[in-house]
Amino acid sequence: MHSVATIKPLNPSQARIEALKAQKERAKTALDAERKRQKVSKAQEKLKKAVSA
Repeated sequence: MHSVATIKPLNPSQARIEALKAQKERAKTALDAERKRQKVSKAQEKLKKAVSA
């Protein structure tokens, strides 16, 4: 039989650390997405100029 590990509630300082870690991950994801978006936009502009030339 498997025992289920109980999760203790975090104290305020631990909760703050966890929240900051989550915020860091969201910021990293947003940064990666923005870099990709700008790269695609730049490539589309280059393609548009090449086609019109």
